[in-house]
Amino acid sequence: MRMTINEEVVEGIILKRTFYKENDVILHVYTKDFGKIGIHARGIRKLTSKNARACQEMMISEMTIHLKKGLSSLMKATPIHYLRHIKENLDSEIIGNYILEYYYRYIEENMPSLKEYNMLITSLKALDQGYPPLLVYLLFNVFILEHNGIVINVDGCVQCGSKKVISISIEDGGFLCAEHLRQHQIYSIEFLKAFRHIHKISIHHIDSLHIDENIMKELIKVMDYFIEEYTGISLHTKTFIQQIV
Repeated sequence: MRMTINEEVVEGIILKRTFYKENDVILHVYTKDFGKIGIHARGIRKLTSKNARACQEMMISEMTIHLKKGLSSLMKATPIHYLRHIKENLDSEIIGNYILEYYYRYIEENMPSLKEYNMLITSLKALDQGYPPLLVYLLFNVFILEHNGIVINVDGCVQCGSKKVISISIEDGGFLCAEHLRQHQIYSIEFLKAFRHIHKISIHHIDSLHIDENIMKELIKVMDYFIEEYTGISLHTKTFIQQIV
């Protein structure tokens, strides 16, 4: 919504706050219309600041800004959704921080994408609504792979296309049948079905996914291998995730 030549009202999710000067903060925000941008919020660390309430990490806010190249300037901020329930559950908060860190560190600035915005907001809302944090983590990692151009073959054996699969190959990028098993581990049918489901069902339909927690923890080990092997992405919050798996 354009107010003047460079004044915009934007909806966004605050990824990170960086203290600046005595009372200012640089907000790193993923906005619906402009992608990831930096916003200079003057004086919001003061007790009298009217904007401070809407400028916390991991919340959805509406912000009136002077849009500029480099750092934009905050004029007004209003909270839309606090996502407060995430911080009531330690596991949810850890996964939420993992999601924010990925967007802060690996999403390009000034490159708006409705798909990226919807993934971010839907993932955080799923955590806020009480869906299993590990399931949200798995679905978000599928997004990370796809965002980096990696699509795992879960439609059949990567070697011959057979639907009678019994294993997963990190090296080959998908399912394997008995004929092409080689030295790979054999997995249960339940595990293989769950692995396929997380790649076929988006987080927007998380209601339809019902996966046992023990299977989720095994899936995470395999997905973490894929992330490490194919993307090289390393997030600081991963240390905390390893403690809850």
